Amino acid sequence: MKTSNPATGGGCPLTAPPLYETQALRQATGTVLRPGGLSLLNHALDKVRWQAGARILDVGCGTGASVAWLRRHHGLQATGIDPSRKLVEEARKAHPGLPVLRGRAESLPFGDVSLDGLLCECVLSLVPDASQALKEFYRVLRPGGLMILSDIYRRAEPASDAPPGQSCLSGAVGKTTLLQRLQDVGWRVRLWEDHSLLLAELAGRLIFQHGSLAAFWRQFLPDGAAREMMTAVKIMRPGYCLLIAEKVPCRDGEKLRLSDAISR
Repeated sequence: MKTSNPATGGGCPLTAPPLYETQALRQATGTVLRPGGLSLLNHALDKVRWQAGARILDVGCGTGASVAWLRRHHGLQATGIDPSRKLVEEARKAHPGLPVLRGRAESLPFGDVSLDGLLCECVLSLVPDASQALKEFYRVLRPGGLMILSDIYRRAEPASDAPPGQSCLSGAVGKTTLLQRLQDVGWRVRLWEDHSLLLAELAGRLIFQHGSLAAFWRQFLPDGAAREMMTAVKIMRPGYCLLIAEKVPCRDGEKLRLSDAISR
């Protein structure tokens, strides 16, 4: 579960040191830094059935665990991109030769319709401009290309006040809002699954390791803000979702410019 720090370009901090750099989170998630890990990814791959050799981009690749898995076990031409210098360096050290780049979801360094598929795992809720990111994802995929997206979402709608700090919880939106954002860009959602049990399992590991979730949050937030976090989380009832969305191909005879598509 990574967070975003615009000041540093890093992956997922609430305060210094970044949350993703701490053992407090990594002891619970390992190097994948998200609920479900590679098991949920494999479940999603069974749904999309990308062919060997397909060009896949992992946006917010973190330590490169998914990129390495896609290449080694599924024969995919996977590349990763992440804004965090630290995580990119860690990925390159752990997986020599792995194609991972520094960059942001809102401005991908890839050409129009240059990719067959895209992966975005527990990242969209951390992006400052999620709608722009979805437009970029749409731009770089070929017509009919599929996106696997997993993320924290608010099960209680409408949204209440955001939790304190900069985290995936504070950037989470409800299912209705998320689906509307996708529709506005032109995505067709082919699958929505609730995997909130995975988030609950992660919370359970954090409680086991730290005694309580409040104790975990107090490592990164002042005591008062940690209490606000616990209250906000109780109100928003965070869940975890998996969805698969398709870049809708143009209809026969229709000439849709990419500049038109990404401004929808």
